[in-house]
Amino acid sequence: MEYFIPLMLVGAVVAAALFGITNWLRNRNLKVSWYEWLIGGIGFALLLLAIQHFFGAMEEIFPFAAWMGLAIIGVPALILMLVAWQLVARRAKQS
Repeated sequence: MEYFIPLMLVGAVVAAALFGITNWLRNRNLKVSWYEWLIGGIGFALLLLAIQHFFGAMEEIFPFAAWMGLAIIGVPALILMLVAWQLVARRAKQS
């Protein structure tokens, strides 16, 4: 029960981010393929996992594990999200 409020806030931020991204894409008339959504979604899920691992390891007083987990999980997450963004940006540039 003690994690209800933080998890509810994370869910609200994720929902607001998805709503903002879809509105931004619609306003600019950008089309996103299913695989770009998949790549971005996997990257975003990995980023959430990295953040959770970081705070969990810091709570258990394992700072080295926290930073290494953030690097090992977070860097591929950022790379996947950048790849998805570049795929959309390059297609928008061609049209």
